[in-house]
Amino acid sequence: MTNSNCMIYDQTTGEIVGAFDSNKQYIRSKDSDEAYKRYLAKQQERLQDKRHFSFADMNGIQEVIASISTVHCGYLLLLQCYMEFETGELALSRQEMWKALNVTESTFKRFWGEMRKYGIITESNSKYYVNPNYHFRGKTKQENVIKVFATPLKQIAKELTASELGFLYKLLPFVHYETNMICADPFSAPEQIQFLNKTQISRLVEMEEKKASRTIDKLRRAGVLAETTRQDDKRDKIYTLNPYIFFRKSGKPDDTLRGLFASTPYGK
Repeated sequence: MTNSNCMIYDQTTGEIVGAFDSNKQYIRSKDSDEAYKRYLAKQQERLQDKRHFSFADMNGIQEVIASISTVHCGYLLLLQCYMEFETGELALSRQEMWKALNVTESTFKRFWGEMRKYGIITESNSKYYVNPNYHFRGKTKQENVIKVFATPLKQIAKELTASELGFLYKLLPFVHYETNMICADPFSAPEQIQFLNKTQISRLVEMEEKKASRTIDKLRRAGVLAETTRQDDKRDKIYTLNPYIFFRKSGKPDDTLRGLFASTPYGK
């Protein structure tokens, strides 16, 4: 029979200072303790975060971006705010949809035709569903997704055109996991990020550079993204999306991100 009781000695005096019973106790390193505390903190943040959000699949939506116009990307970005949890059903009738998008019926029909043509939105029993390959609401363990928060998105949609919303949509596959920065390699380590400047972003979204620059400036003034200067090249700028509108990580933004957007209407 194995004896599970061990004596604990003072290494200096040799005095017995306690006993260890492996049936009732276990040894854990300080690093493990700290990691467990961080895990519990993250779990608590998830439980406390009651904000309504959906997920955009960063790989999947590149198919959408390649198929439809920037304006229609903007309409889709706003429309996914109305998805039901888990089912992906749009909680609107067709008439309610074009009113929610603040467009004419004829404009909506053109948009709707594209959604049906490419299988982005489907119909079943007179109900409409967003294809979960592109957008969904529910639990996921995937890391190639980005959260889209419905309430602040609806707020900014009042200030932006559909084209400007579509511009944002086209940036979503290029948001870095750790930093929320716009970059060429969104799955890289923070020290290896390849930042994208205005010129590179304009090429990415296939927009004329001056128009892209004006759009970026407007998004910055609206508090949707932040502009910072590169330390290694003061002429170049780095762009970060507001994590209270779009965010890849679980829980809340870190102190750096909160500081960048503390003065915006969404930085809370």
